[in-house]
Amino acid sequence: MNNKKQITIIGATGNLGCRVAKNLVKTGYEVTAIVRNIEKAKSIFENTPHIEILEADLKDVSALTKALASTEYLYLNLSTESITEKIPFAPDREGMANILKSVNRDCIKQILCISGMGALDNIHKPDNKPFIPNLIRKQGHKLLKESGIPYTIMHCSWFLDSFTIFERNKSYSIIGDTYNPIFFTNCYDYSNHIDRAVGNPDAYFKEFPIQGREGLTHPDAARMFFDVYDKEFKINKLPVGIIRMMSVFKKEFKFLKHMSDYFSHLKETFLADDFETWKILGEPTTGVREYALMLRNKQ
Repeated sequence: MNNKKQITIIGATGNLGCRVAKNLVKTGYEVTAIVRNIEKAKSIFENTPHIEILEADLKDVSALTKALASTEYLYLNLSTESITEKIPFAPDREGMANILKSVNRDCIKQILCISGMGALDNIHKPDNKPFIPNLIRKQGHKLLKESGIPYTIMHCSWFLDSFTIFERNKSYSIIGDTYNPIFFTNCYDYSNHIDRAVGNPDAYFKEFPIQGREGLTHPDAARMFFDVYDKEFKINKLPVGIIRMMSVFKKEFKFLKHMSDYFSHLKETFLADDFETWKILGEPTTGVREYALMLRNKQ
C-alpha cells in the first residue's frame, strides 16, 4: 500500500513551482505535475523521483478534465504578467475558471494556490496605482471562493529565491528606491506551509499572508544573501528612469516598469500574526543567511 501523500500541481515548471514540487517530494509526496510542455518538464524533473507528468493546457478543458479526474488535493502555482486587465486569457482568471470546470467534484477535497501580498483583500494597499496581476488574481480568487470547494490562498511576500532566479552573470539588479522593509519568504518554508495546509480543516476557506520573520530592505537582504551564497556576486542599482525610458521602445520592459513602479512604493505590513499563519501553517525556520547556505550547498 502506498502511504505517500498525493498532490497535483499546475504550474510545476515555473521558477518557483519547480522548487516547490521538488521540496514536496522530499517531504513525502507523490506529485502529479500537469504541464503544457512535456519535454521541459522531463528536463526539469529527470532526476526527481515520485513525480508523474501529465500533459494539459489551461485553455483545454477536455484535457484538464482527464488529467484532474482523480485529483483530491490540487496546488496552483499560476502567474500572469500583464499591464492591462483586458487580456483574453490570464492563467489566474480564465485559467482558474477552466480548472474549476475541470475538477472532479466527487473527488476534489481542497484547492491551494499561490498569490501575492497585494491581492489580499482590503488589507495590503500601496500608495500608488494597483498592480494589474493582483487585480487579475483577485478575480480568479472570487471564482474559487464561489466554487464551494475548500480553498487555501497563500499571499506571499518576496521570495529569497528571486536572488538566484534573476541573477545574470554573477550580477543581481535592484530597480529604483526600495527602502521599505520586506518580510522575505523562501521556497523551503513555503513548501512546509503548503504541507501543513494540505488536508488541514483549519486551513479550509482561508487566506494566509506568507512572510518571513524579519523585515529587511531589498538591498540589505540581497547583500546578506550573497555574502553567504557567493561573495563574487555584484549588486547593481538601476534607476527607475532608465526602465521607464526603455519601456517606451521595448515591449518587454513595459511590464518591468509597471512592476518597479508598484513595488518601489509598496509598504509591506507584517500580517502573519493577525491571520494566524504560523499557528495553522507552522513557523518559518529559515532566514536569509540560512537559505543562502542551503542553496549554495545544492549547487
